Amino acid sequence: MTRKKNTLPADPGEEMVTVNIHGGFYYNRTLGLPTVIKEYQKVEAILEELQYMACITINIGQLSKIEYLYGSNAYNYLLGSITQTLKRIKETEFRGQDVFVADLYDSDTFVIFLSPPREDRTQLVYHLEAISERIRISLEQEVFDLLHPYLKEYSRPGIGYAMEIQNPMVSNMRLLRQLLRNSKSMGDFMTMKRGYVSRYTLQKIIIEQDLHTVFQPIVDLRTLEVIGWEALSRGPKNTEFNSPKVLFLLAQECGLSFELDRLCRKKALENVKSVDPDKKIFVNTLSMTIHDPEFRGLYLKELLEDLQIKPENVVFEISEKLAIDNYELFRSAMKDYTDVGIVHAGDDMGTGYSDLERIMELNPGFMKVDISFVRNVHKSYIRQEIVRAMVNLAGNIGSQVIVEGIEKREEWIKLRELGAQYGQGFFFARPADKPGGIAPVA
Repeated sequence: MTRKKNTLPADPGEEMVTVNIHGGFYYNRTLGLPTVIKEYQKVEAILEELQYMACITINIGQLSKIEYLYGSNAYNYLLGSITQTLKRIKETEFRGQDVFVADLYDSDTFVIFLSPPREDRTQLVYHLEAISERIRISLEQEVFDLLHPYLKEYSRPGIGYAMEIQNPMVSNMRLLRQLLRNSKSMGDFMTMKRGYVSRYTLQKIIIEQDLHTVFQPIVDLRTLEVIGWEALSRGPKNTEFNSPKVLFLLAQECGLSFELDRLCRKKALENVKSVDPDKKIFVNTLSMTIHDPEFRGLYLKELLEDLQIKPENVVFEISEKLAIDNYELFRSAMKDYTDVGIVHAGDDMGTGYSDLERIMELNPGFMKVDISFVRNVHKSYIRQEIVRAMVNLAGNIGSQVIVEGIEKREEWIKLRELGAQYGQGFFFARPADKPGGIAPVA
């Protein structure tokens, strides 16, 4: 006896109009993709031919958070961008017969049903995990780059895979729903696994001290003389941790910010032996690591003497990204550094929790103006006035301004006109393995 297949009405009529409020039963207009229901007959045909069905699901779970924070326009823009990326990936990684659809109920999830192989029908069993991994590699960086400006966290797509064997006792529609649930669950598991693997890898990097330091010159904007270098940390090359953004975001996510920052500071000081002792070295540090009892006092003094670094040429850049909860305790901790001659700089000024309060309480020797105020400053009256105000403030309290992220000649000229003393950026030189001079871009 032939088992009757599931069928759907050919003309949904008014029912389709009703459900199209959120993209439609049959077609998701926002994504420009059919839904599972629209392509059901193709999917069922694959199941009938293979006697099993395999799929890959791609879930961008963080998009719902962005919709709540920034609204549906931002959400739709990001979802559309990711859709176009997946379409490109499908063209290179999948066969034309594979069925690419939007999930019916979860618009943040995409589904790819894999068509029968040309030769051995068991090929999918062996290659399903490898296919999903290729999608992850192709997609993960783009998702991170798209979502980071909104969430300021490390966002991973949930990429899962699953198979279901045809069962004559169970309807094909039920098997299909079960397949999708299992694939999404696998995606959740793989995302969690990636998080644990990242934490383990980061711990390994810290234990093995597998970091390297690069140097970017800081120049006098009038004379173009190099006054010093900022020491920047990078993770192992050819890994995701080589990106400083990813390195420090994952450290924050894994609860390893203190351990990583401590190592970066240590490696930076050890790697400045080749630096001119009369030039300054700027070392990034988090506000909490200033309290590190093993680094303060006599140990620091002996370390600098051993490395033949003049303390007065060491500048600790205190990140503005974390609030300082107790200024009295912070000043007390900083005294161990200032007593040996070390200066402190406020980093990323203009992006922190309480910039003016921090300036008032700590009176930094240097104020580093964030790139957001520098980008196209020659075209923006507001940016110019903000930079001008910070230059005036710094001059009145005995501090000095360093502007970050100068990438264009026009920016350099305008910042110099505004009275900024020092600057750094790709216009002068990119970070390099050894401290060097500058070569301004024409």
